[in-house]
Amino acid sequence: MSKILRYDNGLRVGVKHIPSVRSVSIGYWAGVGSGKETEDINGLSHFTEHMMFKGTSKFSPGEIARKFDAMGIASNAFTSKELTCYYIKSIDEFVTQGFELLSDLIFDSAFSKTELDKERKVIVEEINMVEDSPEDICYDMISSAVYKNGKLGQTILGSAENVNRFQSEDIRKFMSEFYTPSNMVITMAGGITEDEADKLVRKFCLNRFVGKREVTDYEENHKIVSGYESKIKDFEQSNIAVAYPTVSIDDGRFMQQAFLSLILGGGMSSRLFQSVREEQGLAYSIYSVPTVYRHNGTLNIFVNITPKNTERVVKCLRSEIDKLVRDGITDEEFNRARIQLKTSCVFGFENPQSIMTSIAKPLLMMNKDYDLDEKIAEIESVTKQQVNEFACTFLVPDSVCAAYVGKQSGVDIMEILKR
Repeated sequence: MSKILRYDNGLRVGVKHIPSVRSVSIGYWAGVGSGKETEDINGLSHFTEHMMFKGTSKFSPGEIARKFDAMGIASNAFTSKELTCYYIKSIDEFVTQGFELLSDLIFDSAFSKTELDKERKVIVEEINMVEDSPEDICYDMISSAVYKNGKLGQTILGSAENVNRFQSEDIRKFMSEFYTPSNMVITMAGGITEDEADKLVRKFCLNRFVGKREVTDYEENHKIVSGYESKIKDFEQSNIAVAYPTVSIDDGRFMQQAFLSLILGGGMSSRLFQSVREEQGLAYSIYSVPTVYRHNGTLNIFVNITPKNTERVVKCLRSEIDKLVRDGITDEEFNRARIQLKTSCVFGFENPQSIMTSIAKPLLMMNKDYDLDEKIAEIESVTKQQVNEFACTFLVPDSVCAAYVGKQSGVDIMEILKR
């Protein structure tokens, strides 16, 4: 179990001390992403993330990069629909200096016009790069199909028009609203104790937050209506995404969904991999994965194929799902999934960076600690009947959503999935 440090201003810090390792992973996590943005600022979470590494009042972007490299520190950041994370991984010798520099990025970034104008070009190139990646386009389009007209349906990168319009005052206003102590957590894992973590927090960040107000909650449960999105473009391969609305991150059936996803398309022994790839040779990549948010969730299937195989693959997907719902899962599949889930949890909890991430999400989104033994007990508590009931409840044609990216196929994908 990790130790949660709670401070009067609302900041929470999760610490997992691992005496046997000499490295430390540390992350600042803000509870904001594209799912919290209005249309006119869509992309600002991601833009802010980029600008954090582009200079402070003391250091230029090049100096920041050289300082991290001189300490052998791996530094990076990412933005998702509901989270933004800035993290470092350091050997214990340089943890203090590394955390000080990371904190300076969060609290003392300059957001100069020169760097803004350079970085917006970089992000526009990133947006253009997505347009050449059918898989990335498909990820965005399935979100749009599921959360049509909702914030979670927006892209993380935003539009080029928005990116070209953002200014430093937009970032500062955005941070004052969302980078508040009650809407952020810090997580640390590895060769660091709770007392050492507390000293770092008090010295380098605790009193540097601008706002204290509570952040309004994320978009409430978005009512999902079966939707379809497509983009016809001359790619060599086509990508198909299928999504079934399911449960949110704090729903008690979350683990049942994990079982189902593994059995359906979570590995080489899964039903979809065996049927679509191994037995029929129709696809190189096919898999299922759950996506969970604070108030929403989906079970997704992704497959990339030759366009001429579209109809056969979609019919195969529908057949396998119907069979699973009708006949249920086998004892062998259930036991295999249980072992896979336990193994994944244990493997992840032996890596400081994975632990740092595992602590952060439940702490920020549910105000809960992550405990490995509790997680394994939760896995053990799931029954085969529960997994079958979950499949019958959520894998229903009336709610299915889909997206297609690639050459014109002439196939009515939704007609196959819903009939």
